[in-house]
Amino acid sequence: MTIKIYQFPTFRIERQLFHTPGAGYDGGLTSGGAQFISPEPGGFGVLEIAPAIIDTEWDVPLASWVMSKISGQVFRVRLAPSPQVAYSRKRGMMAVPWDNGQSWSNQEDWDGDFTATFAAASLKGTTTVQFDLTGVGPIVGPGHVIGHEYDCYLVDEITYDGDVATATITPPLRRDVGAGDNCYLRPWFTGRISNGGDIRDAYNSLGHVKPGNIILHEAIV
Repeated sequence: MTIKIYQFPTFRIERQLFHTPGAGYDGGLTSGGAQFISPEPGGFGVLEIAPAIIDTEWDVPLASWVMSKISGQVFRVRLAPSPQVAYSRKRGMMAVPWDNGQSWSNQEDWDGDFTATFAAASLKGTTTVQFDLTGVGPIVGPGHVIGHEYDCYLVDEITYDGDVATATITPPLRRDVGAGDNCYLRPWFTGRISNGGDIRDAYNSLGHVKPGNIILHEAIV
C-alpha cells in the first residue's frame, strides 16, 4: 500500500525548531503520566512550527486545510530559513528571498538553499556522516540541520578536514547514503501532526487567522 504524502503549505511563521527528544516521550493515561519508548532505535525527530497571523485565509484557506489533516496523514515539510539552517547566516541574510521571480513563495530559491554532497557512503542506522562543503567552507556546526532525501538530522558533533566535514547526527540515518548524494543544508522533514486540537483552539474566522503551534512527529516512510 502506498502512503499518500501531502506537501505542507507555505505560510508565514514566527518560529520553527527541529529537535530530537530521544528514545522516550511523555504521555499515557495514568495520574502520574508515563513515558513511552519510541519504536525507532535512537529516537525520532520532531518539528515544531508557530504560524504567524495569516491574512489570506478567506482567499486561500490553507490553515483550514491543514486542520483537516490531523488523523495520521503524512506531510512533507521544507524547513524555512532559520538559525538552524547554516547557509542563511553565511549569506548575511535570514529568511529573506533572493530570487527576482519570487518563486520563493513556493519554498524555492530562498537564501539558504545551498546543497552539499555526501563525501562517503553511510549505512542506514548509523550516526556518522561525511559531507563536502566546497564552495561555502566549514559553516555547519552543532545545532545546525542537514538532510538526505526527505529526512532531517540534527548535527551533534562535527570536525573538519578542509571543507570536508565528519558529523555525528541524530536521529540515526533512516536510509543508506551514497557517496555523491545530495546533502541539504535546508532539508525536508516528513511527519504527522500530533496536536490537532491545539492547532484548532486558536483558530477563528474573523479574517485574520492565527493557528496554534503545529507539532509534527517524524514519519518513516
